[in-house]
Amino acid sequence: MHTTRTKVFLLGILLVLVTGKPIFAESSSEYAAMGKAAWSAFECSALAEKSKNTQEQERLFKYGYVVGLKFINAVQSEKVKREDLSNGVPIGMLLLLQGPTPDFILGRVFEGALDSALNDVYNTGGSFNSDETQESIAKNKFWNQNCQLIGK
Repeated sequence: MHTTRTKVFLLGILLVLVTGKPIFAESSSEYAAMGKAAWSAFECSALAEKSKNTQEQERLFKYGYVVGLKFINAVQSEKVKREDLSNGVPIGMLLLLQGPTPDFILGRVFEGALDSALNDVYNTGGSFNSDETQESIAKNKFWNQNCQLIGK
């Protein structure tokens, strides 16, 4: 029994040394940053899909899903201070944090981020863009927003 505790302790220290931060101790501001990261990852996932970049679309969606669930669970557990939510999390996400389960809430958040990301991709100046123009606009937004850096 004593050796099991020692192994767990040593594993924890090893993970701290490898990752550079404690594995169990997130602060309120770190949780808020996860909310922002999830929203950005979902926006970028939508842009990657519209750009026909399926590999990035899948990577960004998975990243957004993982950090988004962690963020929502932290909010529901009251681990995130109101001022951190106000300062770090997009208002579009904050407005969608209601629902019966974290997965349901995250689905609402994904839809909100999708709408936000593609709003000016489908239409420019009041007219509907061609498929080629939509793809070009989505690619430009993907690179201008540094989407390739999210989650790496």
